[in-house]
This record gives sequence, C-alpha cells and structure tokens, in this order.
Amino acid sequence: MIKNVLSVEDDSTTHLLNKLYLEEANFCENYIEVLNGQLALNYFIELSKKEDSLYHVPELILLDLNMPLMDGWEFLETFEREFPQFAERTKVYVLSSSINPMDKERAVREVGVRGFIEKPLDFDQIERIKREMEFN
Repeated sequence: MIKNVLSVEDDSTTHLLNKLYLEEANFCENYIEVLNGQLALNYFIELSKKEDSLYHVPELILLDLNMPLMDGWEFLETFEREFPQFAERTKVYVLSSSINPMDKERAVREVGVRGFIEKPLDFDQIERIKREMEFN
C-alpha cells in the first residue's frame, strides 16, 4: 500500500469513484483531491514549506487533462520545472476521458508520465498501476 495519491480532477463524481475504488483495492492511505492544475501546484507550494515534505509527497498523481484554470499538461510542465524534488519521487498517470489521439500519444512520449488510463478508473487499471509501480 502506498501512502499518498493526489487526484487532479475537476469532476467531484470522478473523485468520489476514484476514492471508493482505491479504498476497496486497499491501494493507499490518503486520497488527496484538488479540482484543477493550479490547486495542485498550490498543494506542492504548501508541501515544499514543510521540513518533512519528502515524506508527504504523493507517490502517485492521477491527472485529468481537460480542466478549467490550468489543464493537466500545463500543470505537468510547471510541476516538473518548479518541483523537481517532488517530480522525481512521483509517478504520474493521465486519467482522462479525452478522445483526442494526440493526448494519448503525448502521454506516451512525456518523460514524466507513466501511462494513459481512460476514465473511469477500475480495478484492472489499479492492478496495472500497482504492478508498474512495483517495478519502477
């Protein structure tokens, strides 16, 4: 079981479903939710102020792409640039309903992204993430 998952998602129903599935799968201790990329960056700004910040850094980020204020790609670029100490310890999976093939292609090419998962999150996808995190 991992300690922290950060879900960057603008839909509260998706947050609820993600949390329920992750709890049922006994995947993580803490499910942290924010509603857009800017709020995710604010989370890391506050985290960076803590002396034990590396202990609290999420091991996994589930990242939606299409959100108001700051989308997933903008968040990812800023996160990797501004918080490399956290980015190197965090696995990012795009969790999106995007049907744009370019989003899937970009997710595969992005160094900081471990994979693209189509919404909704399910137990098979959670098991895939578990396996991939064990070997990385």
